[in-house]
Amino acid sequence: MIFIFYQLYLLQIVEYRLGEFWNLLFNKGFFRQEDKPRKKLVWTRKMRSIFLLSLVLIIVLATFVYFVNPLATIIVFVLSILLYPVFASISLIALLPLDITLKYFVIRKTKSILSGAKNLKIIGIAGSYGKTTMKNILTTILSEKMKVLATPESINTPIGIGLWFNKIYSKQSEILIIELGEEYEGDNKRISDIFPLDFVLITGINEAHIARMGSIEKITDTIFEAVKYSRSTAKVFLNIDDKNVNNSYKRRVDGRAYHMYGFSGDSEIKIDDSKFDSDKLIWQADLLKIGKISTKILGRYALADIACATMVAEELGLNDNKIGLGITKIEPVEHRLKPTKSADDILIIDDAYNGNPTGVSEAIDLLGRFKDRRKLYITPGLVEGGTMNEKIHIDIGKQLAEVADKVILIKNSATPFIAKGLETANFPKDDIVWFDTAPKAHSALKEILKPNDVILFQNDWGDQYF
Repeated sequence: MIFIFYQLYLLQIVEYRLGEFWNLLFNKGFFRQEDKPRKKLVWTRKMRSIFLLSLVLIIVLATFVYFVNPLATIIVFVLSILLYPVFASISLIALLPLDITLKYFVIRKTKSILSGAKNLKIIGIAGSYGKTTMKNILTTILSEKMKVLATPESINTPIGIGLWFNKIYSKQSEILIIELGEEYEGDNKRISDIFPLDFVLITGINEAHIARMGSIEKITDTIFEAVKYSRSTAKVFLNIDDKNVNNSYKRRVDGRAYHMYGFSGDSEIKIDDSKFDSDKLIWQADLLKIGKISTKILGRYALADIACATMVAEELGLNDNKIGLGITKIEPVEHRLKPTKSADDILIIDDAYNGNPTGVSEAIDLLGRFKDRRKLYITPGLVEGGTMNEKIHIDIGKQLAEVADKVILIKNSATPFIAKGLETANFPKDDIVWFDTAPKAHSALKEILKPNDVILFQNDWGDQYF
């Protein structure tokens, strides 16, 4: 019966969307036989309710059959277990009214708390990429002076944020930082309707989630919902280096005050003399007003994020000394260009949670900055590329060909296009290594890696994508 937990796991990772759940079952099989799932089933209150109700339904059915035909009871029970996803789906539907009612009361409580929190400023971070790093930087800097609440990494839905906020809020809280999760049209509106935003940060827009939304235009509209439904007095901060933000913000800021950050000339805080120290693993730059800064976040984009956070901090009354002190305390985010060195000086860069084209481009650029190391890159590619899947991965291959010495690919629907891009750029075929699964690739690394290598782990597909 272990396969039942696997089926429930699939239901959970698609966020209880029955269409996607059944599609996964038919594509992957009802009974998993291959490698263990990459994550674990989380026994939330909702999942426990679905599991218990489905078992009750099976027991009731078996009991009814027993009184009609006792000999058929075992057959019916076994068939019910084998067809467990049907009972799980019925349970999910049956629990829907209760689920909606509970969500209503969660939102009602959240709004009640916020109505009394007159001094709480709410900051929303929206975008296709870079939100978690921006949240980490902003939280670290603002915490030098203020009591800051910031959503945990995996919480970015209205109910998830509401449940978390209701538990953690205190009257001493001064800042609430929310990372918005825009997977479907209307997502940011729903969050902004509950949490009226005083500040909106747009980190960038690219093809992430294009398979679900269908076009860059719809993705842009969804991200800018955070602006459209923010307070009329909200201040908006825009990554002017992002072409999609740059091309669309004027007709979407709706008269709100806006500020620009980035490396371009339009940025309100200039970033000069940026350089990477590949030995100390730090970026350094001169930041207007603040002076010389350094950060252990390996992506160059972190310097722009720090500039943005500096502008927000100034709006909230932090002086340059507090801001500068906060900058020195910023640490890399787990699984986002997080470096580790082995005993034989192999540098491992973990970018497993980075799954968008812009982030990949930044990561490859970083890999190319290690001039004195053999450079390896391992990836299963990106997901949710939709109609742009081939182009996205060919472009990745072409960029990789300029910097990598060896590319390790996991076989799936995306990586052949990376190989195509590599070969188009005349990358040696012998330096492209294929593996059937990520675990097999990881096991083989001890035979591939050499002292003084640098290897970049790029992205990590969830089970729903394999």
